[in-house]
Amino acid sequence: MLRLAISSIPELAKLLGFLGNEQRLSILKAIAQQEKYAREISEELGISRPLVNIYLKQFEKLGLVNGRSEVSEESPYFRRYYKSVPFELVVSLEVIQNMKEE
Repeated sequence: MLRLAISSIPELAKLLGFLGNEQRLSILKAIAQQEKYAREISEELGISRPLVNIYLKQFEKLGLVNGRSEVSEESPYFRRYYKSVPFELVVSLEVIQNMKEE
């Protein structure tokens, strides 16, 4: 399990702001048990495919989602599958007190 190491208050605020969005949390939930590609997620959740793709790229950059590409003989010929990475984020007053301000 990935334990997120956040060392400053701005980093924590940015991550909490990112995760504090219902659509993004729904995406994480949708790919927690089974990998899916963007169109599947989009149709399942009723979120536009471009927005799903943006969020998935952001999740990948944060290390919260793994993506893998696959070529298929059926359309769409190129698919990128995503699955959530199990992670833990611990936020407590003690953790916040020990963070850097900058």
